[in-house]
Amino acid sequence: MNEAIARVLRCIRARIGAVMLVCGDLAALLFALTLSFWLRYDNLTLSQVIHDHLLRHLPSVCIALCCYSLIFRAFRLYRYAWRFASLEMLGGVVIANAVGLCLMLVLQHVVNGQVIPYSVAVIFLMLSIAMVGGMRIFLRMASLSANYGRQAFNFVHRDTRPKRIIILGGGPAGARLLNALLDDLGPGYEVIGILDDSPRKNGIYIRNARVLGPMRNLYRLLEERAVDEVLIALPAASGAMFREYVLACRRRKVPVKIIPAIRDVLNGQKLPELEEISVEDLLRRPPVRTDLSKIGGCIKGARVMVTGAGGSIGSELCRQIMRFDPATLILLGHGENSIHQIYQELRRSFPDREDCLRMVIASVADEVRMDQVFNAHRPQMVFHTAAHKHVPIMETNLIEAIKNNVLGSNCVAECCGRYGVQRMVLISTDKAVMPSSVMGATKWLCEEVTRAAARKFSSTSYVTVRFGNVLGSRGSVVPIFHEAIKRRGPICVTHPEMTRFFMSIPEAVQLVLQASAFGNSGQLYVLDMGEPVKIMDLACDMIRLCGFEPNSDIPITFTGIRNGEKLHEALVSEDEAMEPAACDGLFEVHRPQYFIGDEVTEVVTKFKKLTNAGDTVEVRNLLGEVVPGFAHKTLLAEAV
Repeated sequence: MNEAIARVLRCIRARIGAVMLVCGDLAALLFALTLSFWLRYDNLTLSQVIHDHLLRHLPSVCIALCCYSLIFRAFRLYRYAWRFASLEMLGGVVIANAVGLCLMLVLQHVVNGQVIPYSVAVIFLMLSIAMVGGMRIFLRMASLSANYGRQAFNFVHRDTRPKRIIILGGGPAGARLLNALLDDLGPGYEVIGILDDSPRKNGIYIRNARVLGPMRNLYRLLEERAVDEVLIALPAASGAMFREYVLACRRRKVPVKIIPAIRDVLNGQKLPELEEISVEDLLRRPPVRTDLSKIGGCIKGARVMVTGAGGSIGSELCRQIMRFDPATLILLGHGENSIHQIYQELRRSFPDREDCLRMVIASVADEVRMDQVFNAHRPQMVFHTAAHKHVPIMETNLIEAIKNNVLGSNCVAECCGRYGVQRMVLISTDKAVMPSSVMGATKWLCEEVTRAAARKFSSTSYVTVRFGNVLGSRGSVVPIFHEAIKRRGPICVTHPEMTRFFMSIPEAVQLVLQASAFGNSGQLYVLDMGEPVKIMDLACDMIRLCGFEPNSDIPITFTGIRNGEKLHEALVSEDEAMEPAACDGLFEVHRPQYFIGDEVTEVVTKFKKLTNAGDTVEVRNLLGEVVPGFAHKTLLAEAV
């Protein structure tokens, strides 16, 4: 009953907020129109402006204001309200106001037989965009300030330095490439210069890009970190020269792209096939480096358990943990083959430490078995990586997703608290941010389960680490694309605009270890994943680094977005805020309080009953009730 009343109250508050925002928009538009006339006819008083100009257009203006609210609704400005005051939303504000102005001019012509002066219309458009968009930004900042005080202004700060590009080759191919770049690139890119070996071109300008000297200057620019990306426009380049430049860029982790005219060099006719692809070459940024020396004190001599130890993240955690000489490393997993594989690898890598390894086959969702494991091994640190992660599969296996992810995480968190574990670290995912999939919704609940455990067990420190895709992990696009390239294609990409955040497995694990050492109990941390990468660009980079040209040598096909997938992922939601953590590569995430008291325990109990009954419909309904926004997105997906 209390939950039903709370839902009704939340719904009423949301309705009231939406009505107030609509009224605010209408008032802002009316004020902007009045101010536009007054600025245009500055020799008149405000009362004269209203009487002589505004009242003449009153019927059409009233109709237009109603239409404005419908247009804003069509552009989802009321659905997102202040929480989505971002650049994407401001783009919607600009377009919606422009459409509204055009409609208002048409209505004035039909209703009044005349339209407002075009100078007034231009002023009104600028003012309406500023006021409607500014009101949402103000509300966004006001909300953050109410929750986080002066830190709110730090949360909205983002680094906006453009990506610096160097072009190799100042000939016709370089000029064509430069023209295409200047015509198509946005403000996020900057062509800082061209390198060409011809002495006659040194110092000249091609459009607005200066030739900075011979190509050997690339080494100096790479050394000074003055370039973020290199584009090669050398149709007549020799194989040795091309390889030298490419490998120099790859050593500095600077992306290299080549125009199609050099295809003969890439496909092996003039140059042996390039070396095997390194995952770090695909990150499009320098890998995050961490100082692991400070972490050793937490792990050395400790009893450490890793759940999901046979997985990509779990196995790498085991490798790095062993370097810090733990007293015991418990390899826990549900699949015996993967656990045996990482056990044998660690035996070979650390032959003198074989006695500290323990293999445990168990499901994290089995409460009786997990209680036995914790009682027998008494771990002091637990890294919980075990989870079902495959988005499309979990869409059709909802019961198992809830059991393994939600009930399993709750079981591990409860055991950690009861058996006095010093620290538990939960591995989460960016798919838990505004989840559109069953997998993402269950991981959002895992974060809340761990957060509730931190309140319940004060002697155990609970830390959650959230990050995006890891290159080279099981199911990652990298091995899939690599196998497709070996078969000479095709490479299957779901959507040309799909983006994801990427890290390599080692750097992700290093930052997880760092969070385990320095994180505060109940705190959620996000790894610094850099900028999101287009899957399409990733595929093209892999094809080129293997010595081929996309769509010429290796075809790329689009298969469509799968059920539960999103076009773009985010690391935090609109009601969360980030600030730099005490250690590099990590951000603290400040979240609202979604559950009060024992509400999380009640939710877990309900899921347990429903999953035991196998009631998939009720499980999905409950998931939609407790996870913000999930039910709405699920309905949209089913409608599509």
